[in-house]
Amino acid sequence: MKYHSIRTYSALCERYFASKAECRRGEELKLLQMAGEISGLEFQKKYTLSDKPKITISIDFAYAEAGKFVLEDTKGVLTRDFRTKMAWLKEKLGLEVRLTR
Repeated sequence: MKYHSIRTYSALCERYFASKAECRRGEELKLLQMAGEISGLEFQKKYTLSDKPKITISIDFAYAEAGKFVLEDTKGVLTRDFRTKMAWLKEKLGLEVRLTR
């Protein structure tokens, strides 16, 4: 348990989330998908930033909104490691992450 987060189960999403905040946002996105506002919702989308050494980043949510691909991550604490990986994600793959709290 990092940074006092509490692993939380969502019956709506039928899965566990790493924190209450992530669970809340996951349920919001699931409802938006059910309403047709977004599509293609994926949880814990993984990207490889480097093969040697193997460095990956896992983004909480990926979905399509108004025809655009969106990556979203819920963070209470922005660590130096996460900021570095986000910079690599933008530089290497041209992807930006929307942060929510």
